[in-house]
Amino acid sequence: MRGRKRTISEDINNHNFIRLSKTASHPRERLRFLAFSHIQEGKSNTEISKMLKVHIMTITDWIKKFNKEGIEGLKEKGGRGAKPKLSVSEEDAFRKAVIELQDQKKGGRIKGDDVLQLMEEKFGITCTMKSVYNALHRVNLVWISGRSKHPKSDPQIQEDFKKTSKA
Repeated sequence: MRGRKRTISEDINNHNFIRLSKTASHPRERLRFLAFSHIQEGKSNTEISKMLKVHIMTITDWIKKFNKEGIEGLKEKGGRGAKPKLSVSEEDAFRKAVIELQDQKKGGRIKGDDVLQLMEEKFGITCTMKSVYNALHRVNLVWISGRSKHPKSDPQIQEDFKKTSKA
């Protein structure tokens, strides 16, 4: 190994990083475990960074995390990306409000614009249509309807018609 001598926790010998890399569900996590399997074999950070096509400082950062947090420091943590506009505590109220809005509608289905307006008026959230549909999906209110019902339709008359009509 050339370059600076790296200091790594003795805990590295307690793990089978090849097995961990094969069972890891997240690609970034898999890459970290693979890097540590190369470290166990005695390869330098430069060699590992070239093999895995990552920057050498990335390898150094992974080693620092491992020394500080152990194996948990190499595992993928959540928290990336934009946070939902609608908080978890508001989801139940949002779900009820959308269902109530649909029940109040005289004919057809409510549209994304209707829910967008509801979010602005009731919850003070200004967002895009994509955020509206994401919020609906999170509260299990995503539906695709082939047809809407006419407000004056009578299900009993329709059933009677189906029974008496010729196939």
